[in-house]
This record gives sequence, C-alpha cells and structure tokens, in this order.
Amino acid sequence: MHEISIFIESTWRGPARRDGVAMWLVECKRGDRLDTRQGFVHVKEGTEAQGNLMAMINAFCILKKPCRALVFTKCSHILISMQQEWPKEWQESGWINAKGKPVKNAKLWKMLLEKGRGHTYTLKDDHHEYENVMQSELRKELESWKNTEK
Repeated sequence: MHEISIFIESTWRGPARRDGVAMWLVECKRGDRLDTRQGFVHVKEGTEAQGNLMAMINAFCILKKPCRALVFTKCSHILISMQQEWPKEWQESGWINAKGKPVKNAKLWKMLLEKGRGHTYTLKDDHHEYENVMQSELRKELESWKNTEK
C-alpha cells in the first residue's frame, strides 16, 4: 500500500459563510523521487468545513490505488468529526445527528466516505512543510478569483 500525505489549507477560519478558496496537495514518495499534485477549490458563500471537505474529496479523487494517507487539516470540525467517527454514525442513522437534526454538508460527507473507501487515513492538525507556501498560493488564488468575478 502506497504511503502518501495530503495537505489541506484554506482561506477560511471558523464557521462564518464567505467566498473562499481551499487548496489540496498530495505528496507521494516513489523510491528516491517525491511527486506532488495540487489543486484549488473555489466556494462562493461557503464555510471552512465545506471548503476543506471539498479539497479532501478532490485529493482522494486523484488516488488510483489504495493508499495509507496522513491528512493534515486545520478545520477543527472535520478533525473532531473524523476522530469521533461521527460520519459513520451519521451514515448509519440516515444522516441525522445526535440532536435529531439533518447533518450539515451531508452530501459532502457522503462523498468523502465514498472517495476515501479503500484507503486508510489518519487526520492531523500539525504544522507542515508546505503550510507557508500553500497559504501564499491561496492568497494569490483568492485575489485572482475575486478579480475575475468583477
């Protein structure tokens, strides 16, 4: 099983809705070679959870074989949800949460479970070597996106 790292960064912090950009970067070591692929997700009036979930889904979409992945994200909602295994509970309960209400972003959680199937992954909120570069690229991408929207 390939070992990879997935890095997720975004322009959001917290649950407030606003336009934003998330970035994913997949790092795979192949012998002495280090391969990376990355992409952006643009979301109008979205939340940190939405943007980060979409970035994780996109990162998993490029994986062609089962992998063991270490996923870095700062989104506390995703970290807590995955650590507590809530998505599996939500799936079993028909996407109703413990309070008896529909799960927010259920479509995205379903997609993440589907795209993550066959992979083993662990989430971390640690700092990583791509953090500063990704944040710089996110600022540029957000500015560029805003300029094209005018």
